[in-house]
Amino acid sequence: MADRASAGSGRNRAPAAGRRSGAVSRVRGARPAAPADAIALTIDDGPHPVWTPRILEVLRGNGVRATFFVIGVQAKAHPELVRRVLAEGHTVGNHSLDHPTPFGAGSAATVAREISAAQAIITAAGGVAPRYFRSPGGDWSPAVLAAAAAQHLTPVGWSVDPRDWTRPGVASIVRTLTGARAGDILLCHDGGGDRSQTVEALRQVLPALRARGRSFTFTSL
Repeated sequence: MADRASAGSGRNRAPAAGRRSGAVSRVRGARPAAPADAIALTIDDGPHPVWTPRILEVLRGNGVRATFFVIGVQAKAHPELVRRVLAEGHTVGNHSLDHPTPFGAGSAATVAREISAAQAIITAAGGVAPRYFRSPGGDWSPAVLAAAAAQHLTPVGWSVDPRDWTRPGVASIVRTLTGARAGDILLCHDGGGDRSQTVEALRQVLPALRARGRSFTFTSL
């Protein structure tokens, strides 16, 4: 699968994409009953046969559960990884069929097809229907929001973006993620290219946040 930076995942990402009107960017926007100090880690663009298992190992070693926003074609290619993500206690969300960008520029019919097809594939792969949708690149439009609502999906953005898809270096990713505050939704990636920096950053970030004495409770959405 091509690197998402060259494929357009991040390059076309709108500024403050996770905070645009209509998509929740805080934990309680998606889970009203979540603890006030909860933060959520979200992982986009997989599943990937190399990087998803490595991220799962890091999460398991730190007792952290995450929400994996899965691309439909990737779920179809690697259904065993969708099942593994769910079996290990994580949440699976819908991230469109094949991640076209700019997503919000598509016709209403195209957008609806992207979301509904992904929903069917991901549900078939894991046996659990996603409850959350993240638009590729965080690109929200009335058509995108309407199509998500038609599938009974909550639109989810983010509030902390280390831009790990650009491979800015482990230190940069760590610095951004460790600045997370209560209620934040963190964005990382397990697909779309070489995610070794993301894996190493999470290996450092997850215990570091606990060591800082913050009473964050990691949760999937």
